[in-house]
Amino acid sequence: RDVVRFHLKKIGFIQLQKSVWVFPYDCEEIILLLKTNFKFGKEVLYMKVASLENDRAIRQYYFPKK
Repeated sequence: RDVVRFHLKKIGFIQLQKSVWVFPYDCEEIILLLKTNFKFGKEVLYMKVASLENDRAIRQYYFPKK
């Protein structure tokens, strides 16, 4: 788990909850690669979320106003 967390942070993911990480772009291939390399199967889930309640802080993190 530590290795996966390390790579998620390195890619640019931020932690939403203890085991929930978010990234604003399509990254299904990257997650599939991590799951394959580290032999995580059903333990790691990938979701595409169209909207997220109270996402202002996340939007400001990824898309700061100039």
